[in-house]
This record gives sequence, C-alpha cells and structure tokens, in this order.
Amino acid sequence: MFISIVPIYAQSGSSLKDFEKKLSDYYDPELIEDVVQAIGFADQAKVWSWDIGDFSSDEHNDMACVVRYSKEKNKQCSIFFFVDINGSLIPTGTITRDFVDSPLEVGVAIRNASCFVTSKKEQFNWNIVGYRYRHGIFFESDTFSTSRIGTQTMETFSDHVQRRNNIHVFSTRNEETSYYHHFHDIPVFKKGDIIMPCYAGPCIIDKADDVVKGAFYWKGPSDASIHLLESLYDDTALRLKLFIKDDTLSEQYCDSCIQDKVTILLYDRIPGYDPERIEKKQVKNAPGFYVLDIIPSFEQPFSSRAIFHEERTGRKQLLSEESLNLKVQNDGYFIDIVIPFSFIPEIDLSALGKDIHSIGCTIVLTDSDNRFRPEEMTQIQSSDYEAGNPKSLGRLTFHPAGAQIGLIQPFFSKHLTETLLQLGF
Repeated sequence: MFISIVPIYAQSGSSLKDFEKKLSDYYDPELIEDVVQAIGFADQAKVWSWDIGDFSSDEHNDMACVVRYSKEKNKQCSIFFFVDINGSLIPTGTITRDFVDSPLEVGVAIRNASCFVTSKKEQFNWNIVGYRYRHGIFFESDTFSTSRIGTQTMETFSDHVQRRNNIHVFSTRNEETSYYHHFHDIPVFKKGDIIMPCYAGPCIIDKADDVVKGAFYWKGPSDASIHLLESLYDDTALRLKLFIKDDTLSEQYCDSCIQDKVTILLYDRIPGYDPERIEKKQVKNAPGFYVLDIIPSFEQPFSSRAIFHEERTGRKQLLSEESLNLKVQNDGYFIDIVIPFSFIPEIDLSALGKDIHSIGCTIVLTDSDNRFRPEEMTQIQSSDYEAGNPKSLGRLTFHPAGAQIGLIQPFFSKHLTETLLQLGF
C-alpha cells in the first residue's frame, strides 16, 4: 500500500546526527544506518534539503538528500538518491550541483514518481532536473530551465522519456508571450546499438495539444494517435516503425473523398528559437525540405504507397514496394518504412555516427472518420507546425552508437561485473 509522505525541507544545514533523528520518524535504525554509511564523513557533513517519496514507482518510499561537506573547497553540494530495495535504503544514484551564494539554492522534491533537483545557475537562471529509478537504472527523465535574456525570460522544458519539449519566451515585465513552440525531439539510434530501456520508447503523440485541426471531432487517443515504436539508422537509410491507433479506417474511393494518411516532413536545419538570430522572411520552397506522404490501402495493404516530394524542385519519387510494409488490425495499423538517404540528398547527414546530429522533422497524421465530409478531418502532429514555416517543425535526432540522452547510472552493472569476474570472465 502506498503511503503519501508530506515533504520535509531543512531550512538550514543540519548535522548528520540531527538528520538521523528526523529520519527516525519514518525509518527503522537499520535503514537509517544505510544512509549514514553512504553519506560518510559524519563530522563534516551537513544536510541542507531532503524529501521522502516514491521515485522508483514501486509503491515504496524512497529518499533523497542534499549534503554539503565542510572540507569541500568549491561551492558544491552532493545529492544522494536512496531507493527502498528489499527492505534496505540503497544508494542508487549520486550527482553534484554548484550553488552561487548558499547551499539552500540546491533542493530536492519527490513528486509524480520522480525526484526533482532544483539548482541556481546564476541570478534569474535556474534548473530543475527530474530523476527516476526504473529497471535497475537511475536516470535523468526531464529538465526545465529558466533564463533571462535582456528584457525577456526564456523557459525550456525537455522530457527525455516521451521526447516532448517546449520553448516559451515572454516579457519579464508583463509576461506577454513573444515566442512559444512545442515539439517532439524523436531519437534515432544506430542499428545494432544497445538502447537503455528508460529511453527505448515508444514515443506517443496523443495529447490534446498535438491536435492542430479538427479537435472538435477528435474523441481521444483511441480515435487517432501516433505511436513511434522504433527509429533506427544505418549508413544508407532511416527506418521507422509506427503504430497508428485509429478506430475507423477511411480509404479514398472518389476524387473528392479524403482518407487517412501519414505525412513525414524533413528539413535540413534545426528548427527552434535562437535569440541571437535576426529573423528573416521565410523563402518559399526552401532547399532541403521534403514531404513524404504515406497513403495506406487498408483493403490491399501491399498497394499502399509512399511518395516523396522535394519542395525546391517539385520532383516526386515513389518509394519501392520493399521499402513500405503496412499491416492492419482492429484498432489501427502498423507502418514499417525504410527511407533511403539517397531520396533526401539536400539534407546534410555527413556527421551521422560521429556525433549527435539533429534535423527538422514533424510527423502528421490525417484522420477522417467520414471520407465524404472533409470538414470533419482531424490532424495530429508531433509539433505545432505551421504550413510554410520550417522553424515550427519538431526534431529528428540521430545518436551515435553508445551515446547517452541524459545521465544514466545502471545500479546493477557493478554487481554484474563483480560476479562475472568471480566466475572467471
């Protein structure tokens, strides 16, 4: 049974002995001893912030605390994360954070199965980073930051698990919004690479904010939503596997009819907000912009088509039948598509496999439950894309083999290594 604990925050640094007394209201002495041993240097350690709650999502209370050692010369705190594993408080993650004026600028709070660490970078600039413990892995789940840019304040949020992001820029004086953009940053991993389960997906596009047209006719995720199950690349192509949840499949039977389809937009630049950039009017048919329409045939899936359209030249290409596989089931359909890099020559992919590389990308789902009434069409997108404005696209980020999306500390890796060494490996 899950027990909700009211968070506890130290108003000033507490000695480790005082901290033990406070923990005794919640934990047995054996568990408190686990914490004391992990922190160490009892005569030099002061606890400045702590909280109790469940950030491992196992309905057992965990604990996190911010510690400052008197021997530490730099303005730095250590944050310890303890998870209740088999009746013991096990240190499953440790990080450090700098502070500007006081250790009180570094705090922890456990909410919504995550532990959030707040820290001050400089005056008016703050970071809040969420951490979770899942599948034996302690990892960074999301980040929020705020910074002052002249008379403007910029807030950025990145969800490393579901890949949702938003950028909000507003006037510091009257809070009037000057820029807002929400988008998915879809990760693409090197084929054959080992993907940590905490970041393995799927990436789901099914929120009300994702519906940019026909929201009145959208009945929820079961009506229409995008599930990106897998995204991989090799030296020659990009491969995407999607499941489109759709309770009513509509296929075109007449020239004026509309039908369900998926569109993938690709752009050679990284969209977003750059405060240093001078905004210029968008050039129509900008180079490096491609539109891929996937037109499914539900009655004859092998007849489904994928058509590439290059905006600058107007050239169209049809992907081969081998590059597109469609499978229909009761609640929607699967799309398995291979996009050869030769079809997008104006997008620079020379850095693939060497470093993290992003391009503009938005996936658009067109859903029609009544092919004879085009006004009832719904569109769901992986960003708040505006036609003709590539800067409003989302992102497709290629990760080289072994690259990490955020901080990852596999808890069992040390034990596994020690066991293998004992066995002679």
